[in-house]
Amino acid sequence: MTERMGLLSVNGGRARFTPRTLRAELRPAARRLAAVAVGFAGGWAVLYGALMPFGLGFVLGFAEDCFAPCAAGAALGVLLHSFGALSLRSICLLCALGAAVAVRWMGAKKLAVTALAGCGTLVGVALCFALGGNGGAELVFYSAADALLAAAMGLCLRRFAPEQPGAGMLLVGAAAAAALGSVQLWKLWPGVAVCAALELYLCCKGQAKAALAACAVLGAALCGADPAFAPAAAGLSCATAAAAVLAPGQRIETVAAYAGGCVTGALCVQPPGNAFQYLFNVCGALAVVSALPAGWLAPEPEEKAAPAPMDRPRFSAAATRLEQVAQSLSSLAETVNDVYDALPHRQEDFHWVIDNTYDTLCFNCGRRETCWKQEYAATMEGMEALRPLLENGGLEAAQLPGQLSRCIHPAALCAAAGRSFALYRSRKEARIHAEAMRTALTEQYSAVAEALGVLGEQLGRPGDPEPYKSGRVADLFTALGSPPQECAVTLDDLGRTHAAVTLPRTRFSAQELDALAGEVGRICRRTLETPQVLSCKGLTTLLFSEKPALRAVFGMAGAAARGSISGDAVQQFCSPAAAQMILCDGMGTGRPAAVDGNLAAELTARLLKAGFTAELAARLVNVALALKSEDESGATLDLISVDLYTGTARLFKAGAAPGFLVHGGRVRAVGDASLPVGILGGVNGQSRVVHLTAGDYAVLVSDGLLVDGPGWVAKQLELSAAAGEAPDKLAKTLVETARARAQKTGRPDDITAAVLRLEKCG
Repeated sequence: MTERMGLLSVNGGRARFTPRTLRAELRPAARRLAAVAVGFAGGWAVLYGALMPFGLGFVLGFAEDCFAPCAAGAALGVLLHSFGALSLRSICLLCALGAAVAVRWMGAKKLAVTALAGCGTLVGVALCFALGGNGGAELVFYSAADALLAAAMGLCLRRFAPEQPGAGMLLVGAAAAAALGSVQLWKLWPGVAVCAALELYLCCKGQAKAALAACAVLGAALCGADPAFAPAAAGLSCATAAAAVLAPGQRIETVAAYAGGCVTGALCVQPPGNAFQYLFNVCGALAVVSALPAGWLAPEPEEKAAPAPMDRPRFSAAATRLEQVAQSLSSLAETVNDVYDALPHRQEDFHWVIDNTYDTLCFNCGRRETCWKQEYAATMEGMEALRPLLENGGLEAAQLPGQLSRCIHPAALCAAAGRSFALYRSRKEARIHAEAMRTALTEQYSAVAEALGVLGEQLGRPGDPEPYKSGRVADLFTALGSPPQECAVTLDDLGRTHAAVTLPRTRFSAQELDALAGEVGRICRRTLETPQVLSCKGLTTLLFSEKPALRAVFGMAGAAARGSISGDAVQQFCSPAAAQMILCDGMGTGRPAAVDGNLAAELTARLLKAGFTAELAARLVNVALALKSEDESGATLDLISVDLYTGTARLFKAGAAPGFLVHGGRVRAVGDASLPVGILGGVNGQSRVVHLTAGDYAVLVSDGLLVDGPGWVAKQLELSAAAGEAPDKLAKTLVETARARAQKTGRPDDITAAVLRLEKCG
């Protein structure tokens, strides 16, 4: 068992990643590599023998994580295009790329600033060369044309991301086509072959509009790279139009229509002898596409769940509102504390009692001058001597100290001092109570604000939607006679599938829920758990979650110190993704301790089920115990939460006895000394993260079980784990043994053991 400080370790190695999580880890690197390749194509591509706008345009328009790799690729393409020879155009372009990258690195977000730096540098360097007698007006003219085209490309890419189908992706394709169009390997024209393969692929996928758009843009790019490709571009246009109009989405018919269009387009090639080279490249593209697996060329199904993308703005708006509420509550708590700290505080002590006694009695006495001026020291000494008498509950004339024996109103002095001391004590208690209420109020505001912030963060990232699966799940419920009002299938950050279906208020039996889990799992191609059912305001929501790799088996046993009422309370349950086990030990024994322990355990369980973290739940339970009654209340909080997908266990302890974890047959005690909840204004808790696997045990115990120390408990756990005992039997063995040991020592206390064992999910 190893604590997780970074990546989880399993048997001395790194934790296993699912294919989806591995793709998520590699996606940023893949994006940057793709940006380098696109930048190289843009730097290499030349239009009409003189214009080179693609590289700078991509640097201006690409996202923050891709513009620098793109600039590196573009610079490499510019250098290699002339085989390392630095022409004046190359120098101008390299300076422009450097200026654009520098400005974006310095934090420029707006396109206008970046374009002004990059395009201005391009034209400025060209002007410098022209004024120096190199290049002339032609260099300035071509540089200005490159600058205008690059700015237009940057604007297009800012509005249309190149990762999504649209104008941005077409620009990237045009750069690739132009770059390949300037390359010729014997009889192979890479530009023509790649364009033909891409257009045929889109036609086979049934994307006729995309194929026609690609045909127009890529054909123009080929012609711009080399006008000799104009007949080939015309032939590809004829072939794409034939395939897109006559047989889109039908593999064999599409290939036949495209081939026929290519033959017809060959008539455009002049002189006719060059048609064989054109057909040679087109036939190669046809062969490559025809050899692809059938699944790759299958048409994309129509996405029936069109409203799914609309959920993101709704979730984002809800997350923003929750975040605003959380900030408001947090700000309110801070403001109350700041105002309290800024206000002057009364520093009242026993001298206030003396002053109040003087004001109410001695001020109008005839001996005031003698007692409070001539014999001031003796009078103050006598008044100070009254303090222990007043604190003991009463003061009579016969108890007055000798320094006050000269008082002519002894009975009135005793009464005035008693009233002043009672008022002083009540004001002090009121201040303490107000301080406790302020602390509880601000602590509650802070805890709720943090909880709302966590919920807002969860709503802000609802997961990657899967519209196709969402539509099929919605069709399933519609076919069953219950059309859903909302249906969303998503993938979380770890690649786990979740489905949420909201229906009009409906009741389901256990058998129906199991059947629904099977059908929805078949659609999602995942094994799903029985859904969680939430009902509110005439609606029923079914929450489906992917079946975890582990399952939890619980067991517990306890014995009261005296009688049948124990101050220990246990809660054991499983949420959709985690197993939760809580043990609370109320202070003392008997009924008062049972009230505190059960209250703490019940509140913690409810908060955990609502989505609160252990730390937030502890803070709210701390406030509840502190304000429960005028008597001092407190309870230990011992909590373990185990992720049933990964085995990650999170432990939280506040004043609890050490717990025990059994991993690989070895026992380890966890937990240090701390204060229970309900004692202080805040919570002094400890958190820890460990990793468990199938066959491991987690054991929580109250302090009464450790009357003879933890040594014998560890030995018993090793024996029981080696024998594979059930959690119920193990808990009963621990409690009975601890009770026998406690009877020998004569120190009875409530004894409780709660056990959790992880097993592989069948």
